[in-house]
Amino acid sequence: MSSSAPRHTMVTSVQTNEAYAPFAHYSQAIKAAGQVWLSGQIPADTQGKLIKGTMTEQTQTIIKNTEAILKASGTGLDKVVKVVVYVKDANVMPEFASVYDPAFPHRPARSMVEVSKLPAGVDIQVDFIAVV
Repeated sequence: MSSSAPRHTMVTSVQTNEAYAPFAHYSQAIKAAGQVWLSGQIPADTQGKLIKGTMTEQTQTIIKNTEAILKASGTGLDKVVKVVVYVKDANVMPEFASVYDPAFPHRPARSMVEVSKLPAGVDIQVDFIAVV
């Protein structure tokens, strides 16, 4: 017989100096119920300076930041289960994939959305969900 008592899940904000600090009032990630939800990752270095290089360079920066935040959460890239990629131009996806695919050989679920505008005028933002 299952209990009908409410379950209390600890919700923890994750912050690390190994990735850029949030630009507003939000966490780099939230850890709860054995999962980690990262805020949208944009191509910014640890000082918050936007990387305006090629899609390859932007994707490398996003993955580096993601790896740091996941490490601070007690998990890693190999535990990512869902990815949502927002791009201003879907034609960049092959260049994105040239960096993304080797970083995620386990092929997490992924969606891609082409949008007209992204925060800070960047070309790409990526959301990640991982398990711990």
